[in-house]
Amino acid sequence: MQSEPDNKATFLHHTSCDACGSSDANGVYDNGTTYCFSCQTYQPNSEGNAQEAKPIQNQNQEKQKDLLTGVPKAIPARGLTEDDCRKFGYLIGTNHKGEQVQIAEYKDKKGKTIGQKIRGRDKAFQFIGDKNVTLFGSHLWSTGKKVCLVEGELDAISLSKCFGHKFACVSLPNGAQSAVRAVKANFDYLTAFDEVVICTDMDEAGRNAAEAIAEVLPVGKAKIASLPAKDANEALIKGKSAELIASVYQAREFRPDGIKKAKDYRDVISIDETASSISWPYSALNERLMGMRKRELITLASGSGCGKTTFCKEVAYHLMMSGQKVGLISLEEAPKRTLLGLVGIHLDKNLLVDRSQATDQEVLDGFDDLFDDRTCVLYDSFGTNSADLICQRIQYMARALDVDWIILDHVTMLTANMVDERRELDKCVTQFRTLVQELDIGMIMVSHLTRPGGRGHEDGAAVSLSQLRSSHSLAQLADSAIGLQKDPDDPDSDFRQLRVLKNRFCGSIGDSGTLFYQRESGRLVESELAQFTDENEENEDEYTDEIAV
Repeated sequence: MQSEPDNKATFLHHTSCDACGSSDANGVYDNGTTYCFSCQTYQPNSEGNAQEAKPIQNQNQEKQKDLLTGVPKAIPARGLTEDDCRKFGYLIGTNHKGEQVQIAEYKDKKGKTIGQKIRGRDKAFQFIGDKNVTLFGSHLWSTGKKVCLVEGELDAISLSKCFGHKFACVSLPNGAQSAVRAVKANFDYLTAFDEVVICTDMDEAGRNAAEAIAEVLPVGKAKIASLPAKDANEALIKGKSAELIASVYQAREFRPDGIKKAKDYRDVISIDETASSISWPYSALNERLMGMRKRELITLASGSGCGKTTFCKEVAYHLMMSGQKVGLISLEEAPKRTLLGLVGIHLDKNLLVDRSQATDQEVLDGFDDLFDDRTCVLYDSFGTNSADLICQRIQYMARALDVDWIILDHVTMLTANMVDERRELDKCVTQFRTLVQELDIGMIMVSHLTRPGGRGHEDGAAVSLSQLRSSHSLAQLADSAIGLQKDPDDPDSDFRQLRVLKNRFCGSIGDSGTLFYQRESGRLVESELAQFTDENEENEDEYTDEIAV
């Protein structure tokens, strides 16, 4: 069953619902579909499908020209003055049929109107303009101690009025049913405030929406208010402004308690976690670690120039090709270079070293083929890279963009040159350990190594857990630790050795395969595959020579 109305259709009016008997909860849309906001029943049009809408870009451009005009007026029945409505851009005007309507203007950060929600008689709603709008009223405040989130535009104005228009009050563009989608789309805006007080309606749909919204926001950020009336506007009309203000200040913090009965796990107890459907790109490493699992923190340790970044690109590419959504936080590499490296892997060409291996069109075609149907999110690390900021970006990637895996290259850069690097790195890794559990993601963090006495890692020295730079947390809090090192017998060669240093899942540690860096393709492949490829090329050359003779 479809859980939301068709977001490509325009709402026309409310009507009764045959499924649940509601008199006005069933929404009718311009493509012939209906959706009941009470029982969540979706009905396609008479042909069984939603009619094909116009291309969204053209549709929005047409509707942008059709924005209505109006003037702010007092709405006595709602307890709102002309000044209240003027502040938010809530107008009274006429639609194209000459009927009087209420117009809620949605504005961008610069205060420009980009969309309008039109309210006609009998709660008939229509949206004109850009549907990818922000929260109503969000242009008035950008940050602060507290932001109150309500369901409707009149509720936002009402709650703001009770606070003398001194505190941020914003509303969802489409009510409770699309609350989670709206919060994800405005995640950065909401999390810029110290706390988000959720003031949804006091009916069942509103309470369910409040819990769902709180789940999307970072732990400790959300509070849920219990209003003294059905909604903020009703509280204002009934003279309960003081009680409404008190409910905001007394809102309970939403924090999952983590306490569950054993029987709550019955549905998952029989799932075999060893049979992970997500593998490593290298067979020996995959056999040792028995796959990749979410909610695990993995440390990759290696010396300078040993191929850490190339290894991470290979893992990211493999995850994407396996249908996983990947977030890349490369603190020493620009996004363009990261993307060019991934496209090079896709084309089996070393574009980072020899750009002439592919034409501009081949690169663009490779880019489109790789990323059109796969999700890869990058963080542009230009500027300050504090641990708190990186944690915030990870939460955004996971909560708002549904990323499954985060690869951070490299963690030690977050605390470099700090007065107490060890203490700060301990704090940083502890935060990552918490996030992978809270967000249900997997995370690989790259760590530099301290220089061993005598032979260095660039000369083939073995990697050990004791060499992880600055913090023991890099080993203690990680579920797995992988060492990538040069061949000790021939450190100048293109061979690299993998070694599992820690394996909390099954305890198996030790040598985990040999990799070979193919300079022509820029790929880091298993040595057996490289040998097989070389043999094929030699045989092909011999065959060509025979033909020539």
